Amino acid sequence: MGMEVITIAVGGTVWSAFEEITVNAAYNEAARDFSFVAAAELGASATNAVFAKGTEVTIFSNGDLLLTGAVNRKQTLLEKNTARITVSGRSLSQDLIDGSAEHETGNFKKKDPLQVAQEISKKYRPKFETDQKLTKLDQYKLTQGESCFRCVEKLARQQGMTLAGTPEGNIKITKAGNERHAGGLIEGRNILKIGADHNDSNQHSQITVRGQRPFGHGAEALELEAIARESGLKRHRPLIVVQDSDTTKDLTKKRAKNLRARKAGDALKATVTTQGFRDEGGKIWTPGHLVWVESPFSDIAQDMLIEKISYQQDDGGSIATLSLTDPRSYGGEGGKGNKSGGEWSQDSSEAD
Repeated sequence: MGMEVITIAVGGTVWSAFEEITVNAAYNEAARDFSFVAAAELGASATNAVFAKGTEVTIFSNGDLLLTGAVNRKQTLLEKNTARITVSGRSLSQDLIDGSAEHETGNFKKKDPLQVAQEISKKYRPKFETDQKLTKLDQYKLTQGESCFRCVEKLARQQGMTLAGTPEGNIKITKAGNERHAGGLIEGRNILKIGADHNDSNQHSQITVRGQRPFGHGAEALELEAIARESGLKRHRPLIVVQDSDTTKDLTKKRAKNLRARKAGDALKATVTTQGFRDEGGKIWTPGHLVWVESPFSDIAQDMLIEKISYQQDDGGSIATLSLTDPRSYGGEGGKGNKSGGEWSQDSSEAD
């Protein structure tokens, strides 16, 4: 892949005078972040004014939107042979992450996580969105002082969802593995560097989730329990998790299955560095997408999920570093066509 042309739109002008730039986008983070070293072609005073704290910026790569955010920090360094202005910031969604939830009563009935999210963030510019069908909660009480993000993340996690930052600066309630990249990352073809970690230290033979409702009585309200067994781990290593909010029998069962899948998926991680920001079809590498990864040296041959991407450009060219995980880490299916290490089991028992 060739050199990307990265531009920063700020204050009605397009800026491309920087020495190096990095944009980070992660599937498991609700805000993207950026950092670049500005070349003070307009003079130090003018450059400082352009990128004042709080200034909104949009960053593009060959016309594709990477980030919509704001400057949080500006650092200057002037010495004998160096004159640098380093600018960094995050997506507009940072306000939903750091800002408190606001609601007149704090009580919700028959609302799904998106509806709750929209009600507690009405005054904010960035918004919550979803591409999934979410389950409505019988009732939910807001914890006073918690952030918009923390409230929604807790509700979304119960339903096996993730909060991901979007290029537009919003937060999407989503689930992994809905889209995939063309071609793949293949040892000897387009992988510049790869490192892998096969690790079962956080897996459990059985996961038990327990919870209760804040109202009602009897077993259906006070004695909720679901068990998910992992047949791939032979040693006795049980884990008991207590729900920290209102739940139901179905949500308890879903949580147990999701926890088992996440822990199984987390047992396989990899980091790949490749030239350029795009797959073989020309699409920019995107968090949450699947990609086929094949590396005999790293004992991997299966679909992997892109968990995080670091887009970097300097005078050495355009480089993408992809952090990858087994799709089950985020509720996806076991790696399609899996031929990874012989000890790598993708068989799990159902929850009961």
